Amino acid sequence: MSNQKHFPTALLTQSTTEKLLYFDNYTIAHPRLEEAFNFLKLAVSNFSESRIIFIYGPTGVGKTTLRLLIEKWLVESNVPQLEIDPGYLPFASVEAVVQKSGIFNSKDHIKRCLFALNEPLIENKIDYGTRGIYRNNLGQIVIDSKVIETDLGWALEQALKHRKPKIFFIDEAHHMLMLASGRKLTDLPEAIKSLANRTGVVHGLVGTYELLTLHDVGDQLSRRSVYLHFPRYHADVEQDREVFQSVVWGFQLRMPLQQEPDLVSHWDYCYERSLGCVGILKNWFDNALFDAINEGSDSVELKHLERRALSVAQCRNILKKIKEGENNQAQIEGEVQQLRAELGLPIKSALIDNDIKQVEIQLQQGNSTLRKVQFKVGQPLPKRRQVGT
Repeated sequence: MSNQKHFPTALLTQSTTEKLLYFDNYTIAHPRLEEAFNFLKLAVSNFSESRIIFIYGPTGVGKTTLRLLIEKWLVESNVPQLEIDPGYLPFASVEAVVQKSGIFNSKDHIKRCLFALNEPLIENKIDYGTRGIYRNNLGQIVIDSKVIETDLGWALEQALKHRKPKIFFIDEAHHMLMLASGRKLTDLPEAIKSLANRTGVVHGLVGTYELLTLHDVGDQLSRRSVYLHFPRYHADVEQDREVFQSVVWGFQLRMPLQQEPDLVSHWDYCYERSLGCVGILKNWFDNALFDAINEGSDSVELKHLERRALSVAQCRNILKKIKEGENNQAQIEGEVQQLRAELGLPIKSALIDNDIKQVEIQLQQGNSTLRKVQFKVGQPLPKRRQVGT
């Protein structure tokens, strides 16, 4: 632990709310996040015919953080156009919501999409091209309850063409798979693909490994899609273990407390109850910090971590789903030999050995990107501040 403060020292005399807000808003840049961030920037900037981006990984790995960073980057890089065109939106985001019945409602979803594309008080009104959808005198969108789904879809298409966002995010997109019986699983993804083609707007579907269900639903969807795997860190892989320890240390430094916590000493416990997912870890630390500050403690101690940790049962349940997803991902990545056979290409023994080795590694890591990261715990990565705040 160091005596140097890595946060504004004025925070020590400020309110609990300000301290918690500072730490809550802090994003630590780590290799998994950096790789996903840089890949997504390229995919949004140069999409060609690939207008659907599947962004998937374990729950709590940091996918929402990735989305927020891309949204911030889009705003900052489109300031000139925003000044010229008041109707332009650099991005739009909506969450796929499951109804109380446990079913995803596509009509409700389209309404949410329209509201996500709405900007109150804007002078440029959108002509949605259908009765029952209009803007009131404040520029706010109004949707009549009797408007049918087809008309809502048409209105959404007009809104996307008018707003021209670089990307339209659908968070928790795996909820879209929870359809009423009788409806084809391919209906909604195909509708999104068609909408993306007609409007020229890239759609980013953010969700868990369940999105892999859509991996082979159709050749057109596959051809026009990009897949971004955002994996967790694995304790049985040395470079992952070192990075995770560095992430714990980074959060430790940013907690606005009189005494710097010694969380790195408990990194294995931190890993155990976060499963190697930085998003789960950060939320856990948020809660532990809240308890420590409200108790008047000078630091976050082990008791604060234990009080706010996920239970063993919760961890085992989450881990089971994660491993199922990682195995599916590894199987998809390991299909190269089957592809060569189906194309009539020779299968060389060297390729077979290499393919088996890759599958074994991915089954352990859940990661198709193998990059060495060499540094000592306690030393930030050379580019770790690039996407952090």
